[in-house]
Amino acid sequence: MTSATTEREEYNKKYEDLIQKMNFNSQQSSNDNEKLTSIMVHLIKQRCEQIGERIKCVYKFKSGSFI
Repeated sequence: MTSATTEREEYNKKYEDLIQKMNFNSQQSSNDNEKLTSIMVHLIKQRCEQIGERIKCVYKFKSGSFI
């Protein structure tokens, strides 16, 4: 359980870092076709949150199975 929690925190930090990098890169792009609109960024974040919620659900299920 401890390693799973540590792994979850590690991936959460990587996720936050990638989101920041994506935001920075989309703002710094000189080509208008490569820039992400605010709606696109919002949709990406929303989808990632949904995936995160599903992962939490699976994590809770697996942790309950071991008890």
